[in-house]
Amino acid sequence: MFTCPKCGAGTEKGEEFCRFCGTRSVAETSEPIEKESSAQEREVCFGEGERRRGYSGLVSFGVFLLIVGVIFLANPTLVSDFRSWIEKLTTEKTLSRPTQGLINSAALFFGLIGLSDFFLAGVQFMAHQRLRRVLVEILSGVALVLFSYFIYLYGSHAFTWQMVLAAEAVTVGLLVILYSVLRYLFPKKL
Repeated sequence: MFTCPKCGAGTEKGEEFCRFCGTRSVAETSEPIEKESSAQEREVCFGEGERRRGYSGLVSFGVFLLIVGVIFLANPTLVSDFRSWIEKLTTEKTLSRPTQGLINSAALFFGLIGLSDFFLAGVQFMAHQRLRRVLVEILSGVALVLFSYFIYLYGSHAFTWQMVLAAEAVTVGLLVILYSVLRYLFPKKL
């Protein structure tokens, strides 16, 4: 019988890795190995951290379903509008502007997804106290809310679709740089 040096679980002889946390197995010792009780340890191990991530995944899925429902309530003809636009694209064989209803639905969708990222950042912080994950949720929320605004500008004829893509690429690039700099400056907190 072998004991995992990381989580203390017993593994069968001949197993190279712990089946509970994935750490390389070591020979059994006469003394039980102390378990570390840090939050990061629980996060890495497939025990408590996995259950918590499962709950946040359920919250994310529930929020996504709510957003889809709101989009269809706001534009009940969304599916037929989309189908008509696709048919127009295929028959004319040219890129044409979507209907205003599709543009508004896209802006609402990305805006709500972005706002939900702020909500999920709060859930992540309360559940895990992990600042890195919270920062990721906040920055992705900023990117999506700005994308929603760029789509709105496209709908009001202030932006072309090329400008929307360029503005979002610049936004995401700046947010990735910000994230990288923060991770470099505060490696122990993030």
